[in-house]
Amino acid sequence: MSHALIITGGGAPNALEDLHLEAYRFIIAADSGIEFAERHGLFADIWVGDFDSAKTRPERVGEVIRKDHDVKLESDTELALMIGRKRGMETYTLIGGGGYRMDHLLQTYSLFGRYGLPLAWHTKYESLYSVHRKRRFITSAGRTLSFLPAFSVGRSVVNASELVWPLTDYLLTAESISLSNRTASEVLEVSVEGDPIFLCFPVADTGS
Repeated sequence: MSHALIITGGGAPNALEDLHLEAYRFIIAADSGIEFAERHGLFADIWVGDFDSAKTRPERVGEVIRKDHDVKLESDTELALMIGRKRGMETYTLIGGGGYRMDHLLQTYSLFGRYGLPLAWHTKYESLYSVHRKRRFITSAGRTLSFLPAFSVGRSVVNASELVWPLTDYLLTAESISLSNRTASEVLEVSVEGDPIFLCFPVADTGS
């Protein structure tokens, strides 16, 4: 399976080693996402965007795809996802895009309906993991977590027993988000019926 690492600007994590990234075949950096790649020694196979946010030009980069700001309709993050799909991306992990401007955050969230959910989305403030039917997490007891719809109109039934407040046939929608629960053991199994969801671990809870 061809897995890509998509790095975009705004609200990226502070540390790379805490992310437990899936093995990836290639990296696409969107505009200022290249700065995260450079800072953490990641070689971007493709650098895409209008480059209005990147403060420096990378020393090492593969292919450069420039899209003029005045003619493109897509965000730099969407351009990265579009190119990833054209280059054979089947799944992806998203880094960045988690803050500073609400319009950018919501626009990124809206892309998942068109390009599929990331296996994980790591921002400066949280790590989100998508769950389609069932997913097992190795974590630690006492970690704060929340359950969020992956789509604005999502409707899901969630079961997760290894929690301080277990979820049993919990109806998860935009109107019934499950906030600030805690893990009760080092293993957490989450099952979902209906639309996929995000499991969200706040970064502040880990001390990062």
